[in-house]
This record gives sequence, C-alpha cells and structure tokens, in this order.
Amino acid sequence: MRRIIISFVFLLGTVTSLFAQQSFKDTVSVFTYNINNYGYASTSGCPTEGSPLKNGYLATILKYKKAPDVVCFEKFSGSPKTLASDSMQRSIMDSVCKGCYANTLYTNVSGYKKVNTLYYKTAKFGYVGTTTIYSGDNSISDINLHKLYYKSPSLATTKDTIFLNVIVVHDASGSSGASQRATEIGGAMSWLSSHVTSAGNYIMLGDFNTQNSNEACFQAMIKPADTLIQFNDPPNQLGDWAGSPQSFAKYLTQSTRRVDPGDCASTNTMLARFDHILCANPIMRGTRNVRYLPNTFEVVGQDGLHTGIGINDAPTNTSVPANVLNSLYQMSEHLPVYLQLEINIPAPLPLGFTYFKVSLQNNKPYLQWLKDNKGPVTAYEIERSTDGVVFTTIQTIDGNKGVTNYLDADFSGKSLVYYRIKEVLQSGGFFYSHIETIRPIKAITQLSVYPNPANSSMAISIQSTATDVATVTIHNTLGQTCLRQQVQLQEGNNAVPTQQVAKLAKGVYTLKVQVRDLVETKIFVKD
Repeated sequence: MRRIIISFVFLLGTVTSLFAQQSFKDTVSVFTYNINNYGYASTSGCPTEGSPLKNGYLATILKYKKAPDVVCFEKFSGSPKTLASDSMQRSIMDSVCKGCYANTLYTNVSGYKKVNTLYYKTAKFGYVGTTTIYSGDNSISDINLHKLYYKSPSLATTKDTIFLNVIVVHDASGSSGASQRATEIGGAMSWLSSHVTSAGNYIMLGDFNTQNSNEACFQAMIKPADTLIQFNDPPNQLGDWAGSPQSFAKYLTQSTRRVDPGDCASTNTMLARFDHILCANPIMRGTRNVRYLPNTFEVVGQDGLHTGIGINDAPTNTSVPANVLNSLYQMSEHLPVYLQLEINIPAPLPLGFTYFKVSLQNNKPYLQWLKDNKGPVTAYEIERSTDGVVFTTIQTIDGNKGVTNYLDADFSGKSLVYYRIKEVLQSGGFFYSHIETIRPIKAITQLSVYPNPANSSMAISIQSTATDVATVTIHNTLGQTCLRQQVQLQEGNNAVPTQQVAKLAKGVYTLKVQVRDLVETKIFVKD
C-alpha cells in the first residue's frame, strides 16, 4: 500500500509541474490621430495654429483614453527633426504618463513638410525598427512600417516573440486624389507583398482621405491578390462614406468644425470617414497571439448625431466629457480612432513543444523548435505541405542527437508553404507541433518603367534579390506578344533599356518580367 501512495504522490507532482505554466492574457490599446499641422507657428491669418494650448488639448484627449499603449500621429511639422522625440515628448506624452512613452524613428525621404510617428509604452513593447515602405510622392509623408515586440512574461523562456507591425499612413487628400491615393497605397502594398514572407500581426492606420470603400487604394488593402497581406475594417462599415454619410454616422471622422476656431483647418462639418485602423487577417482571427477585441473600435467623440454639423453643435454631444469635446474641437479637424487588441499566450501542452518557429535563412525555410518534456524522443519528422491540409514527411532526424533545427535547403518553391514537426516518443506515442507558414522572398522586389508614357525609348528598372535570368515581354491589350528579350539580372537594381518600344503602335501595353515561376507586371502607355 505504501508503494502505491508514493507512486501516486510522484505522479501528482509531475502533473502539477507540467501544468505549472499558465496561459496569459493582456489588453493593449491603439490610437491614431491626424493632429492637423501641429508644430507650425501661428500667423495673422491662422492665430491659433501654433497655440501652446494645443499641448493641453492633446494631453486631455489621451488621458481620457487612459494613455493608450500605441499612439500614432499624422500630419505634424517635419522641422525640426527633433519635434516628436523632444518637444512632443516633453510637452504632451510625459504629461499624459511621465516616463511611460518612447517614440519610434520616422523618415522623410519624400521631402514632404509633414511627417508621421508612433509612440509606444515601454513597459509593454520594445522597438525593433522602422522601414520606409513608400516614399515616391513628395506631396505626402513617407509611409513607414514600425515593428514592435510585446514584452511577454514568457519571452525569456520560450524565445517566441510576438511582433506587432504598425504602418502609419497619411494619403493624398481631395475627392480628385483617388488615383494618387491608389498609387501611394499600391506602392506600399507592393512592398509588403515582396517582403512579407509569413502571416503576421500587421495594422495599417492613419488618415487615408478615402471617399468610399470602392476606391482603388482601399480595395488594394481589403482585397489584394496576395491574401497574406490582406487587411480588414474591424467594424466592417464599408460603402459610400462621402455619398451617404448619414448611413455611417458613428464612423465619420471629419470635420469636427462648422466654424474655424483660428487654425485655418477644414470647416466642412462631419461628412467624411477618412481615418481608419485596418487589421490583417491574423489579428482578426487571433491566429498569431494578437486578436482584435470585438466592439472596441471607436471614433472618439463621435455620437452619431452630428452628421453635417460640428461636433459641438446642438444637440449636445455627450459621448465624451465636455472638456474632452472642447479639446477635440480645438485640437484638429479630425477625430481620433481607437481600438483594443488582446494578447493571448496559451499555456503549453503538458507534453510536446515549448516553441516552434520558421524563418528564412538565405531565402530558405529554417525551422527551430524546443521540446517541452524530459522523456526520450526517438525521432523528429519534418512535415511540409502546400495547402496546410496534406502533409508529407521530408526529413527524419534522430531524436538522440539533440538536433532541434532544420534548413529546408531543397525547397525551391515561391509560394506559401506550411510546416509542422512530429515528435515520436520512445513509448510509441507522438506529438505534433502547431503549424507554421513561410513564403520565400520574391526574386523581383520592384519593377518600374520610365518614362511612362513612353515614346521612342523606354527604360525598365528591375530590383532583384539575387543573380538570375529574366524573360522580359511586352503584350498588347489583345494579349499578343509584341516584344521578348532575355536579361541577365544582378543582385540589386538593374536598368534595362528597350529601344524597340519605338516600333509599338500608340496604346496601352503590359510589361511582364518572369524569373523562373515568378511573374511581375507593369502597365505602361506608348504615345
């Protein structure tokens, strides 16, 4: 009897230790705001534009939203370069939460006079870096991608970092600017398609200046050909915002004013939905430890009763306290947008894997894992799939050798690929890891033609990730091949002159550049 009791106690202790690590959840808040030429000096015509009172207005709004964890600002002065990291930090962010915030870097490659930036709470996030993903228009701010990582309590143990990628946008304005917005967002989406290799936590936010959800720029985000970078409108309020504002009264973001308070901003009243926070599929589905919390999307200060009038006109707007409403009116022509995300780190299985992740090494899938049990493992079977359903074993690794990584050097595909690990135990049982996805980087990351429209000659610019051979073809609107040539590509930028374009009749043509099984296209016009 005593032997049985000892065995039971030992078993109980083992089970207890296996389940000791509990699941973890946290909520983080995201806030974006067009702050309307903040940092510019007042003039006789715009006496309140540079008013120091705006610091207090902005701090009041941020305090009302309980100091959000991620704060993005658009349309503030790009000069001096230290405005965000120095003046705004001291005057606004430290007054909201002393010592809580740091700001990311931002760029101004385009040379536009206004820029965007991002602040984050250092207790919750760390900063990885900023990448410019579109800067080809000198009439808008650079579109920057800021990469943060969540400071998970289990980070030191699992080494499985949760990243949050935030893309801050301020598009071209005006009802006539739809084509320009399409080019700007199209450029950013093209960069993402070329560089995003696996499903991840991406948010694209800011002032898009969109008139309706059928605009080409908005469709490029919510219905891209590359579903790996598809974005969603969390409240799913799609339609003709400018043409039917009353139907979207709770989601309109501009303009707060009917009367100019002195900063010369728009007084077109509340008739537009320009400002958005769009979330990629993994965030909407919660598949990468970050999930949009339903019903948390909010246009701050929007009660849905002020379409076509200012936010402080009758009837009284009671959606926020009176001092916050006044701050929103005085601060900007836009209303800020806010939502919450849930960070969800599930407890590990009692046996199996502590982590499993896939990255790229020399553009080849590199698998790493760590088992979560002390029992003997006979083998690790590496399984690969092209659809996430049917898996094939591509390699078996002896479990006694202590190897917990694998480079899929033979993989030559260019589409999305799925991996999982089967851990075979000495007892005859087995455990599966979760499934990870990865996509090798495209060989061609950028394709452009100039001049466009073309006349007697045209040059093709091809940005390549490696030395390779490309086939260049030009097709007319009937699909007929009008020109074909082979080009030797070097890593980096390749300029390919095409004199034969002079022989083409006037019209619209499609340029195709193919490297192995990858095809990139570009439309151009021959004058």
